[in-house]
Parts: sequence; structure tokens; C-alpha cells
Amino acid sequence: RTVCRTILVLGLVILSALSRNILFCGTITVTLLLTLCFSRIEIIKAVLKTSLASSFLAVLIMLPSLFIYGTNSVFVIPLKVFLSVGILSLYSAATPWNRITGALQMLHFPSFIIFIMELTIHYIFILGNIARDMMVALKLRSVGKNSSKTESLSGILGTLFLKSISMAQETQQAMECRLFDGTYTRQREGIRFSDLLPVAVLMSFIFLYILIE
Repeated sequence: RTVCRTILVLGLVILSALSRNILFCGTITVTLLLTLCFSRIEIIKAVLKTSLASSFLAVLIMLPSLFIYGTNSVFVIPLKVFLSVGILSLYSAATPWNRITGALQMLHFPSFIIFIMELTIHYIFILGNIARDMMVALKLRSVGKNSSKTESLSGILGTLFLKSISMAQETQQAMECRLFDGTYTRQREGIRFSDLLPVAVLMSFIFLYILIE
């Protein structure tokens, strides 16, 4: 079941990136927003916050092209960014990470790529929380005007670097103790008729892409 959703997500991201027609991207956008309507409120907030922030950054980057070349890229590219980030955010929020790695393995993704993705996402989250806590602690300890902000920032970055090295060594030792050989096991799932719905949706968008493009 997760494999079918993964195929749908990858297909929609690829189609939206290849499309040059704003009508096709708008159709995917409407589908994404309709899907969000049936999601939990915390998922809706997280997906929209991430997607809108990414598309706003894309607008700022592409805004000079509107005055220099007069193209519509300032509208199309931010819309594609909104779609890609929104689809992936909704997928990651609604799907446990162990099922995502299992689905990637069933799609014959190399194990080392899955391993790198898993560790990268995991430790970005951990180190981000550590950096946030250190910034809050520095702010609470600072009284008045701080004239040595560069030194404070370099201290935080140095601490994060040392912490990342320590965590990498601990992870390696833990994997060696657990005899991890780089292979991922997946939970076997039976295929039901309803699980083919994502594939049918993807085939519909492929047909629409061929028809419009």
C-alpha cells in the first residue's frame, strides 16, 4: 500500500517538474488542496507552512526575470515548488518513515541511498533542535547589547560540529553492535483493490499530461 502511494508521489513530482503548462500544474494543485481538506489540522498547517514558505522564496529568486525577460517563469516555477514541497510534505507527514524506507527498497532503490537519506533527515532534526536550544540559552544569558555575535555564533557552530562527530561515532558503534549490514527489511503488505487507487490517479494524470502537453 505504501509502495502505491510512493509511486504516486514520485510520479506527480516528476510530472509537475516536466510540465510547461500552468493548467496541468493547476490541476495537480487543486488535487493536492482537496486531499489536504481531508487531513488533520496539524498536517494541514505543517504542509501549507512549508509549501508557502518555499514558494515565496522561489518568487523572490525569480522576480528579477519578470522585469528582465518578461516571462511567466515567476509564476510557473513557484507553483512547481509549491507542488513538489506540498506533495512530499503531505506524504512524509502521513506515512511513517519505516514504511517509506520499506517502500523505497521494494522499488529497488540502493540500500546505501536509503541509509544516507535516513541518517541525514534524522540528524538534521536532532542537530537543529540542539542549535535552537543553544541559541535560546545564549539569549537568556545575554544581558544588554552583545557586541561579539560572531564569536557566539562560531562557538555554537563549533559545538555542533563536535557534537555531530560524537554522534556519528556512537551511531557507528551501535550499528556494529547490532550487526547492521546495510540491508533493510520491509514489512510484507497484502495488495487490496483499494490500494490500486493511487496508481489509477497517476495514470489519469499521465494521460492528462500527454493530452495537454
